[in-house]
Amino acid sequence: MSFIHEITNTTGFMPHGNCFVWQTTLLTLYVISDLTIVLAYYSIPFALFYFVKKRVDLEYRWVMVLFAIFIFLCGTTHLIDVILIWIPYYWLAAGVKLLTAIVSFITAVLIWFLLPKLLALPSPKQLLVANQKLHSIIEKQQSTEEELQKFSLAVAQSASMIVITDNAGIIEYCNPVFCEVTGYEKSEVIGKKTSLLKSGLTDEKIYSELWNTISAGLSWQGEFLDRKKNGDIYWCCQSISPVKNKQGEISHFIAITQDISERKNNEKTIQHLAFYDPLTDLPNRMLFRDRLERAKSHAKLTNSIFALLYLDLDRFKNINDSLGHVVGDKLLIAIGERLKSCLREQDTIARLGGDEFAMIVCQLSRVEAASELANRLITVISQPISIDGHELFITTSIGISTFPNDTCDVDELIRKADKALYQAKDAGRNNYEFFNEAINALSLRRLKIEKELRSALKNNEFTVYYQPKIDLNSKKIVGVEALLRWTHPVLGAISPVEFIPIAEENGLIIEISEWVLKIACDDLNDWQKKIAFQVPVAINLSARQFREIDLLNHINAIRERAGISAHLLEFEITESMIMNNPEYVITVLEEFKRCGFKLSIDDFGTGYSSLNYLKRFPVDHLKIDYSFVRDIVLDRNDACIVTAIIALAHSLNLKVIAEGVSSLEQLEFLKQHHCEVVQGFYFSPPIHSAALLVFMQENIATYRL
Repeated sequence: MSFIHEITNTTGFMPHGNCFVWQTTLLTLYVISDLTIVLAYYSIPFALFYFVKKRVDLEYRWVMVLFAIFIFLCGTTHLIDVILIWIPYYWLAAGVKLLTAIVSFITAVLIWFLLPKLLALPSPKQLLVANQKLHSIIEKQQSTEEELQKFSLAVAQSASMIVITDNAGIIEYCNPVFCEVTGYEKSEVIGKKTSLLKSGLTDEKIYSELWNTISAGLSWQGEFLDRKKNGDIYWCCQSISPVKNKQGEISHFIAITQDISERKNNEKTIQHLAFYDPLTDLPNRMLFRDRLERAKSHAKLTNSIFALLYLDLDRFKNINDSLGHVVGDKLLIAIGERLKSCLREQDTIARLGGDEFAMIVCQLSRVEAASELANRLITVISQPISIDGHELFITTSIGISTFPNDTCDVDELIRKADKALYQAKDAGRNNYEFFNEAINALSLRRLKIEKELRSALKNNEFTVYYQPKIDLNSKKIVGVEALLRWTHPVLGAISPVEFIPIAEENGLIIEISEWVLKIACDDLNDWQKKIAFQVPVAINLSARQFREIDLLNHINAIRERAGISAHLLEFEITESMIMNNPEYVITVLEEFKRCGFKLSIDDFGTGYSSLNYLKRFPVDHLKIDYSFVRDIVLDRNDACIVTAIIALAHSLNLKVIAEGVSSLEQLEFLKQHHCEVVQGFYFSPPIHSAALLVFMQENIATYRL
């Protein structure tokens, strides 16, 4: 209480005004200045209160209020200073000063914590700029939304099926056309993989190519056979494009698909009408001619025989005239079905017109097989046929010509079969005739060769010839092929094409092949001693020999006796031989490789290869048959086949050997397409061991040691 009395007691204080009694001007200046400051200070809080009241959106409004109180108190201290000049209320001044100090301290403390936040608040200019940017963004967004709406309408109303997936092929969107075509509802496909449409009828290589392409960021286009929800199969043409995000990563795929089933069916119908007889649905004359050319090419490549059978229904005109063409047509359809039942898959039956049919019977082991088939056809056709309540009996006459026995010309082959047909009709119908009696002579010669073949080894009538193989890059000899030749003292030189199949049939090929291997190993040993270098020898393995259980033991025994390393022997097997029993062949070939032998596929392109097995065969080389090489400069088809074989071999990491090279043009073509090794008359014909030794000695400077 004494403290309060002390600070409120004014007794004894001298008014401030007394200080200015002798300085009137100074007093006036003091009072006016303080009052001006008071007026200014008091106006600021009201302005701040007004600002805070109007700006309800401001953060930290209480800070503004605190500043207003601080400034108001500061103004009050100046007002009290004026009052104290005359009235000494020092306790009031002290109280106001204390309150001002407290507010000042609080404000000073808070300002450093609040300043960063206050600075973070945008200024009006910044707000204006931000507002302009926001307005621009909104306009762009509206424009984008309009574009998206247009795109959405275009996609939804598109005549094509449109599907959008993520980068894993999960469907995120499909348009109504997709649902209409496939039969799936949107809810059934969203979140599912596109593989739900797979029919299983499209080659998996196409899918692999598709994913490799689009995963690399490229667009892909192709055709599929897909399956609808109800199980129906449909053809579709699809274009798939990847969509990338800002980081350049693939985020989605867009697939645009068209149902081309109708187009495919139309194409198939048109193609079928072009090549098939509309009545019997058998190949027509055009397709028959194409099949005949193919049969000729295949027979030449495989050194096989095929027969052409011309059939004509006996007295068919009588049925047409008496019962009408409707019954006649039904009879032709029935005959066509009976003919088809007698043929193998690789053979062809065609209707050439009227009641005339033709058959191509491929890969005959002997000419007599054609007569056996003809007898079967005559028996089948002569069985009674019931059509529209009529029991009909019909017979056929058949004319037969064979390739290459009768001719190697297709037109001539047709002419001779047709002539043989008329011979059959002249002989009384319901029988068959070969073109002429040459078949008898051929059979007699075959019997003669088979008989002489049995004594050929004993009489030393066989000779092993060798044909060098040349590396196209280094121009060096890199091997030779052992080729069997037979010179009969009476019959003269007999082609391997003629006697090898006979030896295969009667089993003599095993003994002959062993003899060839022994001679080749002995010659290898001799060459090594005389000119001190090693040249690999390629030897053909026959189909009969390949089936021998102890084949590998025989080969190793012969090789070891001659002191020849396994890597100097290369065995050639034909394409058709390895496809008879691929799994067994793979096992045997792997045994050969473990022993160190080299392996080649001979006459590649002339058989029926399965690429699925080819990639599994442990072979070193593919040999292109001479029949393809012969016309590569003149025949575009042969050129394409050779190019494709080389590319295929290289893709499987195999070297390519082309045989039958006889001209510089052929050589340049093969070199241009990166064929590694060639053999043929351009460098050397097949020559005997002594001549080969001279050939190698002359080329010793270029021989690869």
